[in-house]
Amino acid sequence: MNIEIADYFTPRGAMALSFEFSGNFARDMTYTIAWALYALTLLSAGIWKQARPARYAGLGLLSVTLLKLFFHDLAQLAQLYRIGALVAVAIIAMLASFLYQRFFAGAKTAKPHETTA
Repeated sequence: MNIEIADYFTPRGAMALSFEFSGNFARDMTYTIAWALYALTLLSAGIWKQARPARYAGLGLLSVTLLKLFFHDLAQLAQLYRIGALVAVAIIAMLASFLYQRFFAGAKTAKPHETTA
């Protein structure tokens, strides 16, 4: 996925791909959006297939993506766009937490407490 993004933003006629994470706002946001979608896909697949490594990889990539968004991408946005980006991130984070809570909080069966008389 990163190679496809780099290929799209590499100037025509260039003989090599260039991986740059600054200088072009559209390219930076494309990386962030692609990573977030891939992280949500990994998380959903991990939940659906009950694969712990996929879930952890999805959560890890989502964490890295959120850190990149907060510390790198938001510095380049104007006030109104920054608010919109934060709302979008909040929606993605709530969706991920809802999925995780929905499918794994109920999966743990509560043992009945024994009462002594």
